[in-house]
Formats: sequence, C-alpha cells, structure tokens
Amino acid sequence: MTTFEPQATLSRRRFLSLAAAGVAAGGAASMLGPVLWDQLARAGAAMGPPGALGSTSGRTLVLVTLYGGNDGLNTVVPYQDPSYLAARGILAVAPSTVLDLGDGFGLHPAMPQFHKLWTDKHLAIVQGVGFANPSYSHFESMDIWQTAQPQDPSGTGWLGRWMDKTGADPLRAVSIGPTVPTLLTGAKVQAAAIAPGPIKLPGSAADVALYRSLATTSDREPPLLVEAAHSNADLLEVNAVLGPVLDKSRANPLHLTGAEAPSTNGSAAALAIANGGGGPSAANVLSTQLSVVANLLLADVPSEVFSVELGGFDTHTEQVTTQAALLPQVDTAVGAFLDAISSTKRGRETVVLVYTEFGRRVSANASAGTDHGWANVVFAAGQPVKGGFYGEPPNLTNLSEGNQIYNLDFRRVYATVLDQVIGVDATTFLGGKFSTVGFV
Repeated sequence: MTTFEPQATLSRRRFLSLAAAGVAAGGAASMLGPVLWDQLARAGAAMGPPGALGSTSGRTLVLVTLYGGNDGLNTVVPYQDPSYLAARGILAVAPSTVLDLGDGFGLHPAMPQFHKLWTDKHLAIVQGVGFANPSYSHFESMDIWQTAQPQDPSGTGWLGRWMDKTGADPLRAVSIGPTVPTLLTGAKVQAAAIAPGPIKLPGSAADVALYRSLATTSDREPPLLVEAAHSNADLLEVNAVLGPVLDKSRANPLHLTGAEAPSTNGSAAALAIANGGGGPSAANVLSTQLSVVANLLLADVPSEVFSVELGGFDTHTEQVTTQAALLPQVDTAVGAFLDAISSTKRGRETVVLVYTEFGRRVSANASAGTDHGWANVVFAAGQPVKGGFYGEPPNLTNLSEGNQIYNLDFRRVYATVLDQVIGVDATTFLGGKFSTVGFV
C-alpha cells in the first residue's frame, strides 16, 4: 500500500491548506482512506477535538439536500389510504412492493437501507413539514429552508449564523462540492468547500510553469501577494506529495480491500460501496460526497457540520422512472455511509438529516409526473436518532390548492438539531423560540 509520511515541520496553517487544497483540487479524502488521512491529521492536532469549535454535544451533523422537490408521498407511501391510490393512479407505488413501516405506511421499494435503519430504530420520519405561505418556486423555497427566514429569505444561512456567533474558523463546517450553500454562509464566516475529483494543474506545460512561478515570491512583496504565493505553493506540494497516492487510489479506491483494509474499521466493504464501487467517476455522486465525509470523520477532523447534495428531483414528467433512479442513490449512500462510520465513537454520534425544498401535488398530472406542492417529509438517521414517526400523517382529504397542508414548522426540526446535535440555544439562530420534535 502506498504510504505518506507528513513533514515533521508541517504547521497547522500548512496542514489546513494542504488538506483543503488537496481535497478541493483532487478529492483526496474520497480517495485516500482513513489510514492516510490519519497520518495527515496528526499534523493538525492543534485544531482541537471535535466539539471544541462551537458545539457542546460532541456530535456531528451531516445535511443531505435533495434539490428539485422530492415527492414525499411516493417515498413514504400511505399505501393503505384509498385517497392516495385514487389521486396517484398509475404513479401510485404498488402496495405489494412497499417496505412496510407500520401504521399504513411503507417506504419506496428502492430504499432497503432506510428500511433497515427503521427496523433498527435509527430512522426518524418527520411528517407534514413545511412553512406558512408556501411558495411554488424552487429558488425561494430552498432559500427559505436554508436561511430559516420565511419572511425574508435573502439573508444568511441558519448555520452560517451559528458560525458567525461561535467563532471564525471556517473548518467547523465543510461543504462537499464546488460551492458553499446558503445554509453554511454567514455574514462574517462561511464553510470550507471541498470538491472531489483528481488533482489537475491548469493548462499546458507552459501554463504549469507559469503557475509554478506564482508560487515563489519574496517576503518583501505585499502581504496579499505573499499569501497567494503560499497558497499556490501548498497546492503544488499537494500535487507532488499526494498525486501518486491519488493515481493509485483511482485504480483501487480507498485502499479498503483485503489485507489493505485497516483493522480498526469493520465496515470496509460498506465504505467501498459508499464510494460507488469506482471512486469519483462512479454514477452515484451522493455516495462519492459521503465517502469524502466518511474519511474525514474516520480521520477525526474537528469539523462539526457537513453538507452534501443531490439534484434531479423535479419530477413533472416520468416520475416513476426518475425516482427509481434517484432514491436508490440516496438509500445506498446514506446507508453505506452510516455503516462505514459505525465502528467509531465519532460515527456513533453522527446524525444525518435529509430534506428537500417542498413536496409534490397530491394528484398526478397529465405527463406521468407531479407538480410543485407544499408539505413533505424529513428524514433523520443515525445511532443518536430515536426512530419512529413524528408530526401528523398527511390528510389527503383536507387539501389546499391540491396540496398537503403543513402541520409542523420546519424550524422545529432545526431547533431539534441545534439543541440536541450541535448543542446550542436554537433561539439565537432561528430568530424565535421553536419547540423541539424529540427525534434525537
């Protein structure tokens, strides 16, 4: 197995920039595996343990955003309700295929890992979640969810305000992807962004030579130019040190097969599955993102919040086919992620929250799909979660404009997470007092 020995003089700043640049440029975490990341992490011990940067619970939150408005009625299916079967027609999930949850509900048949979490009492399903005066706009609805400010969703993110209030270290929260979502953007601080993928220096050989020249400067230069040069040097060092490891990892993702699997990780096979079986080139982009998170957690980095995402849920047409393709990705990614980290104390204190911007209209449309709706379900999963149903089940005979009416303000879900997972007073960050739901 390829090994990497960090330089003894690697400073905290240099470790952070190496780690961030390495993953941002090349998806190092998703490729290296926990052993190599642990070697890197030793140089960053000065960052302190998880929970030292603003959380008091010692727990970790992983947010999964499903963009497009996933249809909750065909995900958590009221398969014994005749109103559902009548409204959905050919789009209705066949009662004989659902994964039974009890109380007349069943999971979509493509979600066996979620069903196992339910059986193990580590999956909470919060029903009827939404907000007053709902919007049919993807952008406005998602802004409301991410800012937690329904009246004016143009401000900072609900966790961005937590970052502003509790410290200035952006490493406390990490977004896996090329950009930082609004929810992790504060007025003064925003999360770090890590994009998985191979390290690639820009342009031709001449361009690379020019880039290398930018990595050298004199301390007599202006401070911003010196800092830029240091960042460029960090990326070049990452390329030189981690590049060969990444190349080997692309052929053997995560180094988690056979004798190369670390003896302390009893979920090596699950983590390999979580990486799609083939690294970042695999189709399941959510699994790739959660594989990065898994490696960071296995390395015990001090980040307390992670954000991942999957799009494509705007099912105006061909909903059955689309959900049959996307829901297995969510199921596999989340299930394998939780399995992969379950052997560690950090993993046993991790909570995954899955949400989307709105539900879908109860009745099917004429294009074998469903249009934008209102209330929906939210999932919480992980060992700290108290499994079961929360909120009121949908009443499909009492609709407004053909939509489910919300009965549980989404900020109550956030209040639960802030209080029980992050360990802070939610009132400060939600602009008011919201009772917790009790799923953690």
